[in-house]
Amino acid sequence: MSVDPQTFKGALGRFASGVTVVTVHTSGEEGGDYGMTASAFCSVSLNPPLIQICVKKGNHTHGLLQSATGFGVSILSADQKELSNRYGGWGDKPQDHFDDLAGSEPLPRGEVSGAPLLPGAMAWLDCTRFAAHDAGDHTIFIGEVQGASLHGARDELRPLLYFAGKYRAAGEAL
Repeated sequence: MSVDPQTFKGALGRFASGVTVVTVHTSGEEGGDYGMTASAFCSVSLNPPLIQICVKKGNHTHGLLQSATGFGVSILSADQKELSNRYGGWGDKPQDHFDDLAGSEPLPRGEVSGAPLLPGAMAWLDCTRFAAHDAGDHTIFIGEVQGASLHGARDELRPLLYFAGKYRAAGEAL
């Protein structure tokens, strides 16, 4: 017996998830920077430090991640909804647009991946691609974290969440 796709999607929408932007830098003739919003992100292992992102096959970023040796992950704060929309393909700027983010400073980049990292994010992860696994209409990309950076005081952090089809922010700690 198979679950109805709408019911399945509705059930998954009842699980709150943090919002990240996965970035990749490609070189060569058509090289450049590209970002994709991802809420299908989680930790996998502490030793070695591994994370996973799930990317739909056919998505532009999917092809870039397949050929890249690494990628960056920016964990978004509650005031970065517009960046989530931009890199989700719903913003007013394209997903390869980064030059307005850093102001007069150069855009931060992962030391290992070379991927752009988003200013204002609560944390950055710089990853090398560890593995990729087929998962139906998605691929699970496993990244080995080569570098991490934390931003903001722990008690003042407000993550951007996605729940029941809408952006949310976390409330008081319990």
